[in-house]
Amino acid sequence: MNGNEKLNILVVGAGMYVCGRGTSGYGTVLPALCEWRRRGLPLGEVFLAATRPESISYARQRLDSLNELMGTDLALRTFPDDEEGRDPESYMLALREISRPACAIVVVPDHLHCKVAGDCLKAGAHTLVVKPLAPTVKEARELISLQEKHGVYGAVEFHKRFDRANLKLKEVLGQEKLGDPLYFIVEFSQRKSVPSKVFESWVKESNIFQYLGVHYVDIIYFATGAVPRRVMALGQTGWLRDHGIDTYDAVHGTIEWEGPNGKTFLSHIFTNWIDPESTSAMSDQRIKVIGTKGRYESDQKRRGIEMVTDETGVEEPNPDFCSTYPGGSGTVSYQGYGIESLLTFIRDVIELNQNRITIEQLESVRPTFRDTLASTAVVESVNKSLAQSGAWVEVVY
Repeated sequence: MNGNEKLNILVVGAGMYVCGRGTSGYGTVLPALCEWRRRGLPLGEVFLAATRPESISYARQRLDSLNELMGTDLALRTFPDDEEGRDPESYMLALREISRPACAIVVVPDHLHCKVAGDCLKAGAHTLVVKPLAPTVKEARELISLQEKHGVYGAVEFHKRFDRANLKLKEVLGQEKLGDPLYFIVEFSQRKSVPSKVFESWVKESNIFQYLGVHYVDIIYFATGAVPRRVMALGQTGWLRDHGIDTYDAVHGTIEWEGPNGKTFLSHIFTNWIDPESTSAMSDQRIKVIGTKGRYESDQKRRGIEMVTDETGVEEPNPDFCSTYPGGSGTVSYQGYGIESLLTFIRDVIELNQNRITIEQLESVRPTFRDTLASTAVVESVNKSLAQSGAWVEVVY
């Protein structure tokens, strides 16, 4: 790729994270692409593939509003077209039509990651996958094998690695200010509408730990350099099953880790997705770390802003994740660690294509497929422990 070539991008999926479907917002992927465009950075065609024409129509409406809001002119080539019928493999047609250089951003349900991302890799596209990489180690290793075979870059969209609060935790641990870690406590939850409305069509294929808790599994791995050794997990059912949704309300996982110095510590990750709709933020999240020399606490819901309005009541927005800011001339820009995660992937792909960096160099600084294998292994072990009524399960990968 020379300096004049523009990168074509395929987005597979048109749900909440792509365009805000099921919410009042715009999601994260489309705002990130519009922000890339707003900054005048090189961009070719953007392809969007979804299963249903209604999803395509909704994404187009959201993009029209975004372009007006941000003063951009991002355009989409969509598969299927608004008039065509349902097509779960519309992305395959997009892969055949997209010209190189190109990359793919895969935002589909967990159980489809291996198939969809695998097809993107086979087509020679550098590929970013939303977390987790896959529900099983076997699938994750298959994706790593395909990535290596086809000589392309594969990464997982673990945006919490770009959160300054977590980067500060990594720094503090690296400087041994807390001494040896003894235990981590994580609480992470979302509103009832996420499993009951937004993800209703596939929620039974996942659970709250696999979907949400995996973020903090990765953060602990990223911040400490430790290796997960064994896991135990318990799930609780109630509200969701009472409403005909066959998945856990809450999942609680305990992980035993071995640090680089050979010493062990525990993490306790408590997750649920049955918070009231009236809660002040979509995600309620916090992490506490206790070490032999100190503690670190990060409330990652309360970022210092509280709003109270007649229309929405009390809100505590997170200005650090994916938020609008004045962009000049009456338009807005999107900033935050969610945006930075996606833009970093695009920058990395461009630099790879320009031979300015190598895939091997990215292995040590990005959440690559291989680097995130540990989080997939924990997810699989948690699911095995749930099936065995909380038995300890060795983490193997």
